[in-house]
Amino acid sequence: MKPLSFLAFLALLSSSQAAVKLPSIFTDHMVLQRDMPVPVWGKASPGEEVTVEFAGQKKTTKADANGKWMVKLDPLTTNAEPQVLKAGNVTIQDVLVGEVWLASGQSNMEWEMQMKADSKADIPAASHPNLRLIEVPKTIALTPQDDVPTKWDRCTPESAAPFSCVGYYFGLRLLEELKVPVGVIQSAWGGTRIEPWTSLEGFDAVPELKDFAADTRNKLPGSDAYRATNEKHLAAVEQWSKAVRDALDKKQAVPAVPAQPQALPMNQGSPTSLYNAMIHPLVPFAFRGAIWYQGESNHNEGFVYTDKTKALLASWRSVFQQPDLPFYFVQIAPWQYGDESIEILPQFWQAQRKCLDIPHTGMAVISDIGEIPDIHPAHKKEVARRLSLWALSKDYGRSDIDPNGPLYASHAIEGGAIRVKFDHAKNGLASRDGKPLTNFEIAGSDGIFQPAEAKIDGDSLLVSSAKVPQPRRVRFAWSKLAIPNLMNKDGLTACAFHTHWPVDPDLGDNFAKGCTWESSDKNTYGWDTGLTDGSTLPHPPNCYATSNTDQFPKHVTIDLTQPRTINLVRVAVPEIGSTKTVAVSISSDGKTFREVGRHVFPLGKAELAAVAFPDAEAKFIRLTYLDHHAQLAGNFPNTFAFTSEVEVYRVK
Repeated sequence: MKPLSFLAFLALLSSSQAAVKLPSIFTDHMVLQRDMPVPVWGKASPGEEVTVEFAGQKKTTKADANGKWMVKLDPLTTNAEPQVLKAGNVTIQDVLVGEVWLASGQSNMEWEMQMKADSKADIPAASHPNLRLIEVPKTIALTPQDDVPTKWDRCTPESAAPFSCVGYYFGLRLLEELKVPVGVIQSAWGGTRIEPWTSLEGFDAVPELKDFAADTRNKLPGSDAYRATNEKHLAAVEQWSKAVRDALDKKQAVPAVPAQPQALPMNQGSPTSLYNAMIHPLVPFAFRGAIWYQGESNHNEGFVYTDKTKALLASWRSVFQQPDLPFYFVQIAPWQYGDESIEILPQFWQAQRKCLDIPHTGMAVISDIGEIPDIHPAHKKEVARRLSLWALSKDYGRSDIDPNGPLYASHAIEGGAIRVKFDHAKNGLASRDGKPLTNFEIAGSDGIFQPAEAKIDGDSLLVSSAKVPQPRRVRFAWSKLAIPNLMNKDGLTACAFHTHWPVDPDLGDNFAKGCTWESSDKNTYGWDTGLTDGSTLPHPPNCYATSNTDQFPKHVTIDLTQPRTINLVRVAVPEIGSTKTVAVSISSDGKTFREVGRHVFPLGKAELAAVAFPDAEAKFIRLTYLDHHAQLAGNFPNTFAFTSEVEVYRVK
């Protein structure tokens, strides 16, 4: 073998060095996260040695057999002076060290500075050298991607104009308050649901979504489940082909071809598609936390959104290796939402409030700055300010800030009024405009609400109405059109609430909440959830249904997990479906059932029916669908029996 010439050696060395590549999240003008380990990764020739140098640190590793490599820089200190990051022969200029945040969601997060008059007026002054912006382009993928073409920019009027209003104002607020460099990563797409932003592993992490995760895998090209489903279909087609030939030979009718299994469509609505293409390419970049403005496209599904938020966070926190990743979100604004029930959006607001039970989350309530004719309200600067209060309070040591507006805590009847107490109102409550408090309603035991007067008494309210002399329940801002004026003395608006939804305290504990069930005719179309999730929406996406066989009766049996003394079962049906007569039976052993009542539901109308009976011991509750309406409701075959919720109580 001839020795390499010096020039050939240099050419080989150059070729080897040229193989070193960083993903597009590493470009000139970037910001690296301070005070935590900082991964730097990329690709090179398999086995190639790669050295990364930054801020006096020097880390060396070798690319694996697939050409992938990664090092972790030790935690960096704040630095507003431009520095150079080197990885092999790649040089990244003008790198700052400070705070980095991810800004994600749908159109209200994507909404550009140049699209509204108030934010557009701020563009000429948007020259902030220590604020850096990067936008992930809108793209989709059905498998996780390693990179996406993008680049960092210094914040200038030109780069700020097409950038997220909320992202820009949030970053600017942190820049002004912390006096350190700030980077904001925008990854948002208008009109998208939460499911596309979530990984399969995220769905797996939430038991309530196990059926959704399985269904997604069955439809995901390339997955083992998809292959198995289609191999089963292929076998059925081969059997069908033989049956066709037999039928033709016998001059008989040809059987119908087996239905082909569905595949996930290649669009921004498919579960995991945006996570794969717009979040995973950032993994495992170090950043402080995330802000999230999304929900309009999921607003009609009630508490299942809470589970889906858990899945989103499970996926992000896992891949970025930050189990405590801060996540601050916006409770979506009031809006008309067509002719749907005024209560659907308030119920969704409660699902968003329930997300506060997830550790290290925060919610910015913005119902006071909504614009009923516009689903994209203009006051994005205030939205960003309220989000920044969470970051300043929880992540940057500002213990003097309470980022929460008033949250309903409890109520008590006081004569002809109800006293409502709030958390996060220690400095007192106030009216935003100095006028009487709006959007309060009160009802007696009949549940018929009347407009009510609410008077401030320290950190609580006294709510009353002359039309309701014996009040039992209160609700506030319980309408998709409500723009209320109740706030705390810190200027943060109160969250909508209902003292008797979803759990009616007059009834006691709902023993069926969260319980499992078995169906005699299992649904195979994905309508096999939501039976005991506490939500009774008129058109719930997480609704239970039987199969669509034409054989009645059918039944579903709920296991209460332990014997209970009960005397009331409530059954809710949605607007869709042709469910008619439903019998309620109880059992102690799951074998012998005794009917305690039945109800005939109207066609095409959401209804909550109660079956009351003397105290009885039971561990199992069975709904038996005895028959169905002949007509259709919602264009579903009338052989489906739909139920949106079952509740079980002992009323004292």
